[in-house]
Amino acid sequence: MVTTGIYSISRNPAFLGFDMMYIGILLSFFNWYLCIATGFALLFFHLQIVNVEEEFLIEAFGEEYLEYKKKVSRYIGRKL
Repeated sequence: MVTTGIYSISRNPAFLGFDMMYIGILLSFFNWYLCIATGFALLFFHLQIVNVEEEFLIEAFGEEYLEYKKKVSRYIGRKL
């Protein structure tokens, strides 16, 4: 399990990057259809993380992942 580098400040840097990309495109070319599509994309990425990825990581790494989860936020930032 990688916990250094970017993973020391975000448990999901790839999903964070996708979210930032979609928000950037929305801000560049704003229209209501794109706003709705961005909302769906952000929601589905979040549900993928919560319902699939985190359960898999808990099964795969157990207590080590739970300790890491206590220290690092899902998207960005360290917990005190």
